[in-house]
Amino acid sequence: MNRLAIALVLVTACGAKAKPATTEGAGSGSGSAIYAKKVALSWGFQPNGATSFDVFLVATDETGKAVSYPLGTFLGVCSVVKPAEVMKALTGVHCANGTTGTELHAVVQADNVIVLKMNTNTGVTPDPMAREEATRFTVPPGSKIEGT
Repeated sequence: MNRLAIALVLVTACGAKAKPATTEGAGSGSGSAIYAKKVALSWGFQPNGATSFDVFLVATDETGKAVSYPLGTFLGVCSVVKPAEVMKALTGVHCANGTTGTELHAVVQADNVIVLKMNTNTGVTPDPMAREEATRFTVPPGSKIEGT
């Protein structure tokens, strides 16, 4: 009886012979599919009265899901701009109100998109250190982030 109990314990502990794993339909590699993530950033403007605009940043993923991040109401005419290289920004928007205005920059750091805001004056070189954070959000790890 002891021998039977020991034999049952050994069979249970070792388990049955495993079947080889198949990767049918999974392609090459480890058998699990890996999908690349992509996030496209774009600016949106909504008139708010005669002389101002509500500005928002839209993040759209590869499935078409879009999330809007409102940034506030700004005086003047707003348009998408290519920020100066020193700003290290992917994309930006400038709202001009005569000789003054506001510029917003979307900066990417790791898996975060940070929107920075600064005041501008015509003829004055903007200072990257004068920017303030307006908002931030996280994208899926490893996402390719593009600005439009």
